[in-house]
Amino acid sequence: MYTFLFQGSGVNLFATERTFPSQSLLDLLLTLLWASMLVIAPVCGQSATLKPMISLEPPWTTHFKGEAVSLKCARFHSDVTGEIQWYFNKKLLEKTSSYIKAEKSGQYQCRIQDSPLSNPVSLYFLRDELILQASYPVFEGDSLVLRCLEKERAKLTEVTFYKNQMPLTSSKKGSDLSITKATLSNSGQYHCSAKRSSFWSFVLSKIEAETVAVRVQELFSLPILRSTTLQPSEGTPVILSCETQLPPEKANIQLHFFFFRDSRIILSGQKRDSTLQLTKVWKEDSGSYFCEAKAVTSRIWKMSHPVRIEVRRVPVSGIQLETQPPGGQVTEGQTLVLLCSVAGGTGDITFSWHKEGSEAILKKKTQRSLVAEFEISTMRESEAGKYYCAADNTDNPLRSRPVSISMNIPVSPPLLTFSVPETQMFVGKVVELQCDSQRGSAPILYRFYHEGKIMKNSSAPFGGAASFNLSLTEQHAGSYFCEADNGVGVQFSKVLTLSVKVPVSRPFLTIRKATIGDMVELRCEAETGTTPILYRFFHQGIILGSGWAHLGEAAFLNLSLTAEDSGIYSCDADNGIGPQLSEGVKFPVTVPTGKRRGLLAGGVSLGLLGFLGLTGVALLLYFRTRRRSGAPPSQDPKNVPKWS
Repeated sequence: MYTFLFQGSGVNLFATERTFPSQSLLDLLLTLLWASMLVIAPVCGQSATLKPMISLEPPWTTHFKGEAVSLKCARFHSDVTGEIQWYFNKKLLEKTSSYIKAEKSGQYQCRIQDSPLSNPVSLYFLRDELILQASYPVFEGDSLVLRCLEKERAKLTEVTFYKNQMPLTSSKKGSDLSITKATLSNSGQYHCSAKRSSFWSFVLSKIEAETVAVRVQELFSLPILRSTTLQPSEGTPVILSCETQLPPEKANIQLHFFFFRDSRIILSGQKRDSTLQLTKVWKEDSGSYFCEAKAVTSRIWKMSHPVRIEVRRVPVSGIQLETQPPGGQVTEGQTLVLLCSVAGGTGDITFSWHKEGSEAILKKKTQRSLVAEFEISTMRESEAGKYYCAADNTDNPLRSRPVSISMNIPVSPPLLTFSVPETQMFVGKVVELQCDSQRGSAPILYRFYHEGKIMKNSSAPFGGAASFNLSLTEQHAGSYFCEADNGVGVQFSKVLTLSVKVPVSRPFLTIRKATIGDMVELRCEAETGTTPILYRFFHQGIILGSGWAHLGEAAFLNLSLTAEDSGIYSCDADNGIGPQLSEGVKFPVTVPTGKRRGLLAGGVSLGLLGFLGLTGVALLLYFRTRRRSGAPPSQDPKNVPKWS
């Protein structure tokens, strides 16, 4: 449907609507041609209706025989010039000037160029002794002047004016009657009577004038309210025009226009604009419309007949539900916007949003718009599902197709674990490293880091944990953490430290004589192994003593030998992973007499040997127990003296 609004000289002329079945270029050209034909006819007709007007000097239509009246033919506020034609009793006169002098009774008209004939002016030239003169022209709101005049201009007394044979007023002195604001009801048949005195008689004689038809003309015609359409659709424009016409003689009169609906004012015009454009009309705008035109100066007002306008509501159509972000993929905690729109529909539309499986209405809005939105500020995992919306502006709601909303759950911080306890992490041991994020949308990509560098990537297509095995070497010691990434978020585990223990190598036992008499020194050392290392010395399988030492250091035991001290000596080394026993060393003693004494390296007295022996036995039992349970020795090597 096309709506055409035609304007001219800053004034809206008229508007109209028309529907065309197709949208082709040819149809569009035909549409424009049709519109031009509509506008040409009214404009041409307007120019053709401009009539010239005739003015009188003096402004009376009744005169005595022998007098003359000057007539002028002109157009009000018009620069159009051309040949002027005068008509007397509908017969063309030879005179062509804008002024003529009239001395005969009859009807006078004029024409300028091709204009229509002016309104006729009837002049009367009478031989009577008394005449009634009425001002011409007289319009509503003007002053109507009536004058009773004697031919010789004699002084009149007891002048009486009559309308339709009924006396109006009587005056002993004045011969004029003025009606200040004439109305249409002042039109009628008027005459007057008077008394006059003669020169030779003191007797007053009564004389009476002939009846004269006096017509008070309309200042403007009764307005007519016109509308571009009487059954507009909601949301479309409507143009109301209050049409009236001023006579050429009163073309300078300013009119104000008022528009009403059901007796309530819509808009009052403060300019000479007789149109009212309603940009968009709604159902509640239906009603009875009328307009009023009012002359500013004379306060003459007139009201049009009412016109019924019924606004039609267009039902909603083409409903659709869209999401932001598009596609229905929403991250947990993100904002979801559900946009419900209709392709057509007018008036107040009620939108509502629903989730399948629930009878509750999530949100309801009523607004004068084709689009409405519902926002869920923080999405939760439980809010995933199918959503739809409904729209209604009558009693027949329209429902959209459901839209699936799926949730992207960010991963939770993963947990990094080792498959074996720290005490059993030694070279050659196979350890499983596992990274597990308890929550998050699949797939999840795990990354394992060693000393800040990626050492392994592993994917969990369906969620859950990822792991890999590691055969430990000394280089695997250090800090470890893992990362979980599912494209929604990245999380890191806590950092764990892995210590890799190296088993001790087989120690070497060396025996050499001490520098002091019958003292002898036993020395035990392992070349490799994680420190601290516990060394124990044996004679014929019986422990003699023990002590801690770091890698690169040896353990020593000094003995004061006796003959019973001959035999096989050995030592072992243990760092908690497993003891290693040295080869036995045969050591003969040829001292005739003596007492076996042990002296700890670093100046330990022989009197402590018994105590050390007991301590060694206790440590041996402790280590055997710890090896069975898989736990390392509990002694702090920093607080245990080493053999020197």
